[in-house]
Amino acid sequence: MKTEGNLKEKTVSGMMWGAVGKVGTLTINFLSNLVLARLLMPEDFDCIGMLAIFLAVSNIFIQGGLGTALIQKKNPTKLDYSTVFYWNLVFAVVFYVILFAIAPAVARFYGLPILQPMLRVQSSVLIIQSFAIVQITQLQKRMDFRALAIRNMAAALAGTLIAIPMAFHGYGAWSLVASAILAAIVNVLLLWKMSDWRPSLEFSFASLKQLFSFGGLMLLSSLAETLYTNLQGLIIGKRFPAGNLGYYMQAKKLEEVPVTGLSSIVNDVTFPAFAKLQDDPDRLLEGMRKSTKALSFVNFPMMILLMIIALPLITLLYGAKWETSAPYFQILCISGLIYTINTLNTNVIKALGKGKIYFAVQIIKRTIGIALIFFGMRYGIYGLLWAVASVSYISFIINALVSKRLINYGIFRQLWDVFPCLLAAATAGVLAYLLGRVLPLNMYVVMLIQIVVYAVLYLLLAKLLKIEGLQTYTDILTNLLHRKN
Repeated sequence: MKTEGNLKEKTVSGMMWGAVGKVGTLTINFLSNLVLARLLMPEDFDCIGMLAIFLAVSNIFIQGGLGTALIQKKNPTKLDYSTVFYWNLVFAVVFYVILFAIAPAVARFYGLPILQPMLRVQSSVLIIQSFAIVQITQLQKRMDFRALAIRNMAAALAGTLIAIPMAFHGYGAWSLVASAILAAIVNVLLLWKMSDWRPSLEFSFASLKQLFSFGGLMLLSSLAETLYTNLQGLIIGKRFPAGNLGYYMQAKKLEEVPVTGLSSIVNDVTFPAFAKLQDDPDRLLEGMRKSTKALSFVNFPMMILLMIIALPLITLLYGAKWETSAPYFQILCISGLIYTINTLNTNVIKALGKGKIYFAVQIIKRTIGIALIFFGMRYGIYGLLWAVASVSYISFIINALVSKRLINYGIFRQLWDVFPCLLAAATAGVLAYLLGRVLPLNMYVVMLIQIVVYAVLYLLLAKLLKIEGLQTYTDILTNLLHRKN
């Protein structure tokens, strides 16, 4: 019972510090992006978006899924950690050389000569980040999210402090490159200062083989996920007029504040927590259900409210030149409604060590996704975005079918658990939207009124429907207040 209590306490503490780190980092990046969006043009963001797929795919091969394998493994050895460290470092150098060599071809593909030096410089981030992967893995495994939170926020702040002055002095897209490099350097320096682990001069192919039996499948799964995610930017940058990728990136960055931020917290905390419960399916199921209800209570109303206030929010934050991003943002929010639930489902598969199942599921989902993207782009950029949104819900069906098999938590049980939150959020959303349509006021004043009305209505409906998530967060807040007293 003491172990169970310690795990629960670590999980709650991890959620709190994970939230502090992710929210803090996203807030810094968000505020930085607000300034940069007014100093830079959509075409500057196009450049970074076009390079994203090459860096993301390289990073997947460098990590090799071995960080995930270390977390899933119950008792990794010092030899395991050193082996992974040297694997990461060698492959980082290899992929830097590859990207340096193909940079001219990338520039010709997009018809932008500036991409050649830009890719060669920004690729150095891969080598820098390879020094941080093992330390991050150890901190996650120990559920020491306080150290990770401090590191994330400091790195984000460092990147901001160089990006804004460079953008102000006319360096354009290079300010974004410099930001990424400085943030990576600060990230590594802080991790090595916070962690007492150092690699030993040893490497084991036997250890690598053992970790790769699970991590290799994670690599292929992550590769499919990364290709799918970044394919959207590649197609928009190549097929559609200049600036469209910049509009898409701004919409995506704004959506990432609540969606990816919350999902990252969920992934960082629930995966190691679920992994500790892999031999206790009943407790794993209970943890999954509680997490699903708690996250839906927050995520559903956020996404629906953001859809309602999309246009005034984007013009207020970024300026009128970015209003084209508003409908992109709304469609991404529809996709984001289900994102965190999908993360929870896939974490169950990984925590149970079902690498083959996870790999098969990811390949099926991303094959369907890529096919739908190519179909959707025939109808323009909106067709592509709606295709992306539909994939999220197809993925939920597939993920839930697997969860049904593994822990008896299938589609209908999950829908039943989240339905009260969805009902309350949608009802409050309809009323807030209709109110905004009839108020003859400035759109920013209307937005403020809608936010207040929506929040009040949602909380009242949550109380009326006795939604479990409300009680969960009430209990957490009560415990925090008691600790302070």
